[in-house]
Amino acid sequence: MALYLLTHRWKKEDFKTVGRKVIESMPGLPKGTMMLFSYADARQTGAWCVYETEHPDELVKYWNKMVPEMHDVEAIPLVQFFPPGPDSYKLIHMMATL
Repeated sequence: MALYLLTHRWKKEDFKTVGRKVIESMPGLPKGTMMLFSYADARQTGAWCVYETEHPDELVKYWNKMVPEMHDVEAIPLVQFFPPGPDSYKLIHMMATL
């Protein structure tokens, strides 16, 4: 399962609405998707969430549909570097063969 960082942005005045909609929408995440971590901006204007999924585009579409107040939703592929995981060995091999 691949790791993705999803970035989310919203207007500060939408913070409560976004929070409520996110909590209500969590049970409907696309099949095979699991949120691992979520960090909210202390300024109440964004969040960064790490997911395991094979369908990042579907996940972005889901959040755009369920919480239209969020904008700039983007899925960024991640490689787990520490603690070492299978992807970190691929990255080390790729770096060594450059």
